[in-house]
Amino acid sequence: MFTDAAYGTRPVGRDRRGFLKELGLGGIALASLLADQTASGAAADLSEPLAPRQPHFAPRAKSVIFLFMVGGASQLETFDHKPLLKKYAGRLARDIFSKKDLEGLSPEKDYTHTRIVPPVFSFKRYGQSGAWVSEIFPNLTKVVDDIAFINSMHTDSALHFSGQILMHTGYARQGHPSLGSWVTYGLGTENRNMPGFVVMTDGRPSGGRALHDAGYLPGIHQATLADFKPGHPPVPHLKAPAFLSRGQQRAQLDLVRKLNRLHRGIHPTQPELDARIAVFETAFRMQMEAPEIFDIRSEPDSVKALYGDTDFGRKCLTARRMVESGVRFVEILDGAQGRRWDAHGNRGGLINNHRTNAARTDRGITALIMDLKSRGLLDETLVVWATEFGRTPMEEANKEESLGRGHHHYGFSMWMAGGGVKPGITHGATDELGMHAVKDRVSHHDLHATILHLLGLDHKRLTYRHNSRDFRLTDVYGNVVRDIIA
Repeated sequence: MFTDAAYGTRPVGRDRRGFLKELGLGGIALASLLADQTASGAAADLSEPLAPRQPHFAPRAKSVIFLFMVGGASQLETFDHKPLLKKYAGRLARDIFSKKDLEGLSPEKDYTHTRIVPPVFSFKRYGQSGAWVSEIFPNLTKVVDDIAFINSMHTDSALHFSGQILMHTGYARQGHPSLGSWVTYGLGTENRNMPGFVVMTDGRPSGGRALHDAGYLPGIHQATLADFKPGHPPVPHLKAPAFLSRGQQRAQLDLVRKLNRLHRGIHPTQPELDARIAVFETAFRMQMEAPEIFDIRSEPDSVKALYGDTDFGRKCLTARRMVESGVRFVEILDGAQGRRWDAHGNRGGLINNHRTNAARTDRGITALIMDLKSRGLLDETLVVWATEFGRTPMEEANKEESLGRGHHHYGFSMWMAGGGVKPGITHGATDELGMHAVKDRVSHHDLHATILHLLGLDHKRLTYRHNSRDFRLTDVYGNVVRDIIA
C-alpha cells in the first residue's frame, strides 16, 4: 500500500511500477507524481516535456496562484453589496422570482416557500477605487486598489461536484485536463527541479482528483499534491534515501530510463511511458530544491508575521516561494477538509461559517498580495480568488436549522489581482437582489480564456488531439474579458 496523503490509500502490487519504486526511487515524492499516470494516458511530446515554451504572444503574467474557496462562498456576504435585500427581507421567494428560476437552482429543494434574507454582514467602500467589501475581510480592504472584482460570474451547475470540475476543467464531467495542466502543457515551467503544477490542500474536495488531473494530456502535466494536514509533511518521502548517494540515485535513474525506453520501443502503443520517464526525472530533481521551498523557517520573522502563524498563511507564503522559484501554476484549496464555505443552516449557519472561513484566510491572502508587490512579483504573478458558485438571496427551506443560504450559480463573485489585470475596478453586476448576473456577464469559459490570455496563450489555439478530435480548455466557448486587462 502507499498513501496519497490528500486523496486516500490504495494498493500497489508487485508489478513493473512497484519494482521500479523499490529500487529506491520510491522515496522521492513519487506518491504524488506517479498518481494515476496510466489514467492520464498520453505521452510527453519531448524529452523535456516541462521545458519552457514560447507563448502565442507577449504574456502579462508568468505564473498563477489560484485560491479556491471550496463549498461556494456567498457573494452577498463577501463582495456584492445588495442593500435592497433589506427592503424585501421576509418576502416569499415565489412572489419575487419566477418558478423557472427557483426550480433551476436545485432539483432536490423547494425554494417557493423560502424567504428573502438580507446580508448578514455590513459593507463599506474602501480604497480610492471605492470597492465594496464585507466586514469579514478587514485585512483585504488594504489592497482593494490592487484587485479587479468580478461580480457577474455564472456557471452551469449548482452542485459541488460538477461545479468544482467546471471551474477547474471547463467541463462538468470527469476526464478533462485541469486549468493548471493546460497551462503547463502550453508553457512548460521555468524550474526544472520542481513540478510545473502544484496543489496545496487540506483534504479531498467534492470534485476529487478530477480537479487536478491531466486527463488526456501527457501525465507529466498532472498536479503534484502537497497536503498540509497537521503533523504531516506537505509532500511525503521527499528526502533522498539515506542508503543511497546522489551518484547512486543518478545511476539508478539512468537505468530506469534505459529500461523504460527499451520497453517503449517494444510496445509503441503504450505512450504513457514517455510521461513516466519524465516523472521519475522530475521526482529526482525535486530532492534538490523542494525541501528548501517548503521550509519557510528561513523567511524573516517580519514576513512570517505578515502571513500569520496559521496553516493557510503558511500555504500562501509557500505559494509565493514557489512562483518565485519558477513554478508555473500553484493552487491553494481552502476548506476541502471539514471547513467548507458551504453555508447551509446545518453547518453552524451562514454567520458562523463565513465569519470563521474569512478570518482563517483574510490575513494570508492580503499578505500574499502585499508581499508579491513589495518584491516586484505581482506584475508577473496572476492571483485568482474563486469558488464553484455563490449563495441564494433567500434562506434554505429547512427552518429547523440555523440561517443558511442555498447553492446559487446564476450570479456570484470572484476577483483577480496582478499579472496584467487592471487594478482597482469592479467588473459586471448582478441584479438588485443578487439573483442573476445581468451586466458584463462572465462564464467559467470566459474566466479560463482570460487567464490563458494573460499568460500569453490563445485559448482557441491551445488544443490537444484526443480520440480523433481537437480538445481545448474552453471547449467551443469563451471570450477574453478585455475590460479587466490593464
